[in-house]
Amino acid sequence: MAAKRSLDKSYVVRNIRQKQRFKYMLILEGIAVGSIVGLVIALFRIMIVKADQARQMAVHLVKVKPIYAFAVLLVLILIAWILDKLIRFEPDISGSGIPQIEGELKGLEDQNWRKVLIAKFAGCVLAIGGGLALGREGPSIQLGGMIGKGFARRKNALLTEERMLMSCGAGAGLAAAFGAPLAGVLFALEELHKNFSAEVLVSTMAASAVADYIAVNIIGLRPVFDFDVEHRIPLRLYWAVVLLGVILGILGVLYNKLLDKMQDFFDKFDSKFISIGIMLVISFLMMFIYPTVLGSGNNLVKVISDGKFTLMALAVLFVAKLFFSTGSFGTGTPGGIFLPLLVIGAITGGLYSTFLSTAFGVEEYYIKGFVIIAMAGFFSAIVRAPITGVILITEMTGNFMTLLSLVSASLVAYVVADLLGGEPVYDQLMHRRQRKKVESGSGTPDHDYLADVYSKSDKKYVKKRISVRERKVVIDSSIHIGSMMDGHKVMELGLPEGSLIVSVMRDGKEVIPNGSTILNGGDDLEILCRLKDIAATEAVLDEKCKAIDTD
Repeated sequence: MAAKRSLDKSYVVRNIRQKQRFKYMLILEGIAVGSIVGLVIALFRIMIVKADQARQMAVHLVKVKPIYAFAVLLVLILIAWILDKLIRFEPDISGSGIPQIEGELKGLEDQNWRKVLIAKFAGCVLAIGGGLALGREGPSIQLGGMIGKGFARRKNALLTEERMLMSCGAGAGLAAAFGAPLAGVLFALEELHKNFSAEVLVSTMAASAVADYIAVNIIGLRPVFDFDVEHRIPLRLYWAVVLLGVILGILGVLYNKLLDKMQDFFDKFDSKFISIGIMLVISFLMMFIYPTVLGSGNNLVKVISDGKFTLMALAVLFVAKLFFSTGSFGTGTPGGIFLPLLVIGAITGGLYSTFLSTAFGVEEYYIKGFVIIAMAGFFSAIVRAPITGVILITEMTGNFMTLLSLVSASLVAYVVADLLGGEPVYDQLMHRRQRKKVESGSGTPDHDYLADVYSKSDKKYVKKRISVRERKVVIDSSIHIGSMMDGHKVMELGLPEGSLIVSVMRDGKEVIPNGSTILNGGDDLEILCRLKDIAATEAVLDEKCKAIDTD
């Protein structure tokens, strides 16, 4: 018996040491991935700026010499044709790219990282250069995730490590896109994994910090939204902050519904060339009618915060930007919604502050504070990731004076959107994507994959082709205090067949579980499952381990 206890103890010690080595290895690999991501996203941002400048030159040329309008229209039609060819070349570049990353982490996707990197980069630059109201953040996250995947595939890493490196790359992509390393880390935890994991935290932090460092050395340290807030929102106006949160929560749900309707409309066309062509023709018309609505619009935020728009001008801009940005995304062309929705949030904040000044005599100099608050609140209502939203806006503006009001408005917007039953936008997009794949018969990935498999007869690892759906992965979860499984046996969890809890970490000590092991709130679980069972396993964990049991 003593010998058995000694053997068990030595096993636990070895296993913990192995996990520690894995964590440190992930940090080093995260730094390597972050370095590559920083370089790629810095180049990506430079190319988008160049594309924006080219479009602005075209707008100016058309105004000065209308005779060139036909040439500009032909260029836009050519861009629509190229974008159609790129999407046919690699369909996974369509949209923001975040649903693709989330789907892959759930075992529902298996993207070709090489093709995505090339086509997504080129497609986004062309689409934004053509004037479509799209953002760089979703594409940056997908590009970063694919760099992480490519890094893992090149070293023939296990699926668990590959998923971690994809998370590192995705977080680093957001960090480099917006100069927001903390937001990159929180996005990986709050949106991609929806779970706290020490391995994800430290490795993504390393990747995000390095990516941001490299990007700012190439692009510069100026915040994306570079304006100062001289006056913090006083406590006497917090009623206005709470009311703004309510309005943003309602608008967030309406935005998601409009986005869905726009996708339904453009899905009626058999060809992406027609869908994208329609929006690029509208972009061409806007060059003459209302050029302010073109592009992602990040330059608008400072102009709005300076109070240079009238109430009526802001109302018109809000409606135009709302429909043009959702229409641009609805075509399925490569491009994100982060930046456009933040700009719409800023317009809402400016409109709201201007109305308060006109109707209630609220001082006009509070407009900058309300603009920042509205960006965070609108993000929280749409994406349903309030912590990421608050940190993202704080890092993007370099302003901490409005932190309390940011948190207040974001929390209210989150609760209102949740009570109205609105689905988080990236969950909505991922479910829509999976539904279309099932309808088309493509379903989940199911192809052979070259892997290192241990051969008992040869007593060594050998190359063998196995089904990608049968690849094994370890996923982390935790038992929330008050959840259904708090104080219940492992056998009551009801994981899908083939999924197995292999380790329980409790108070820093590892427990090797069996069916009769009692799980307690605060326990961290490691579950071994097949790639094809990730989504089903996570659904059980969400229901029984994370949701508070109200019975």
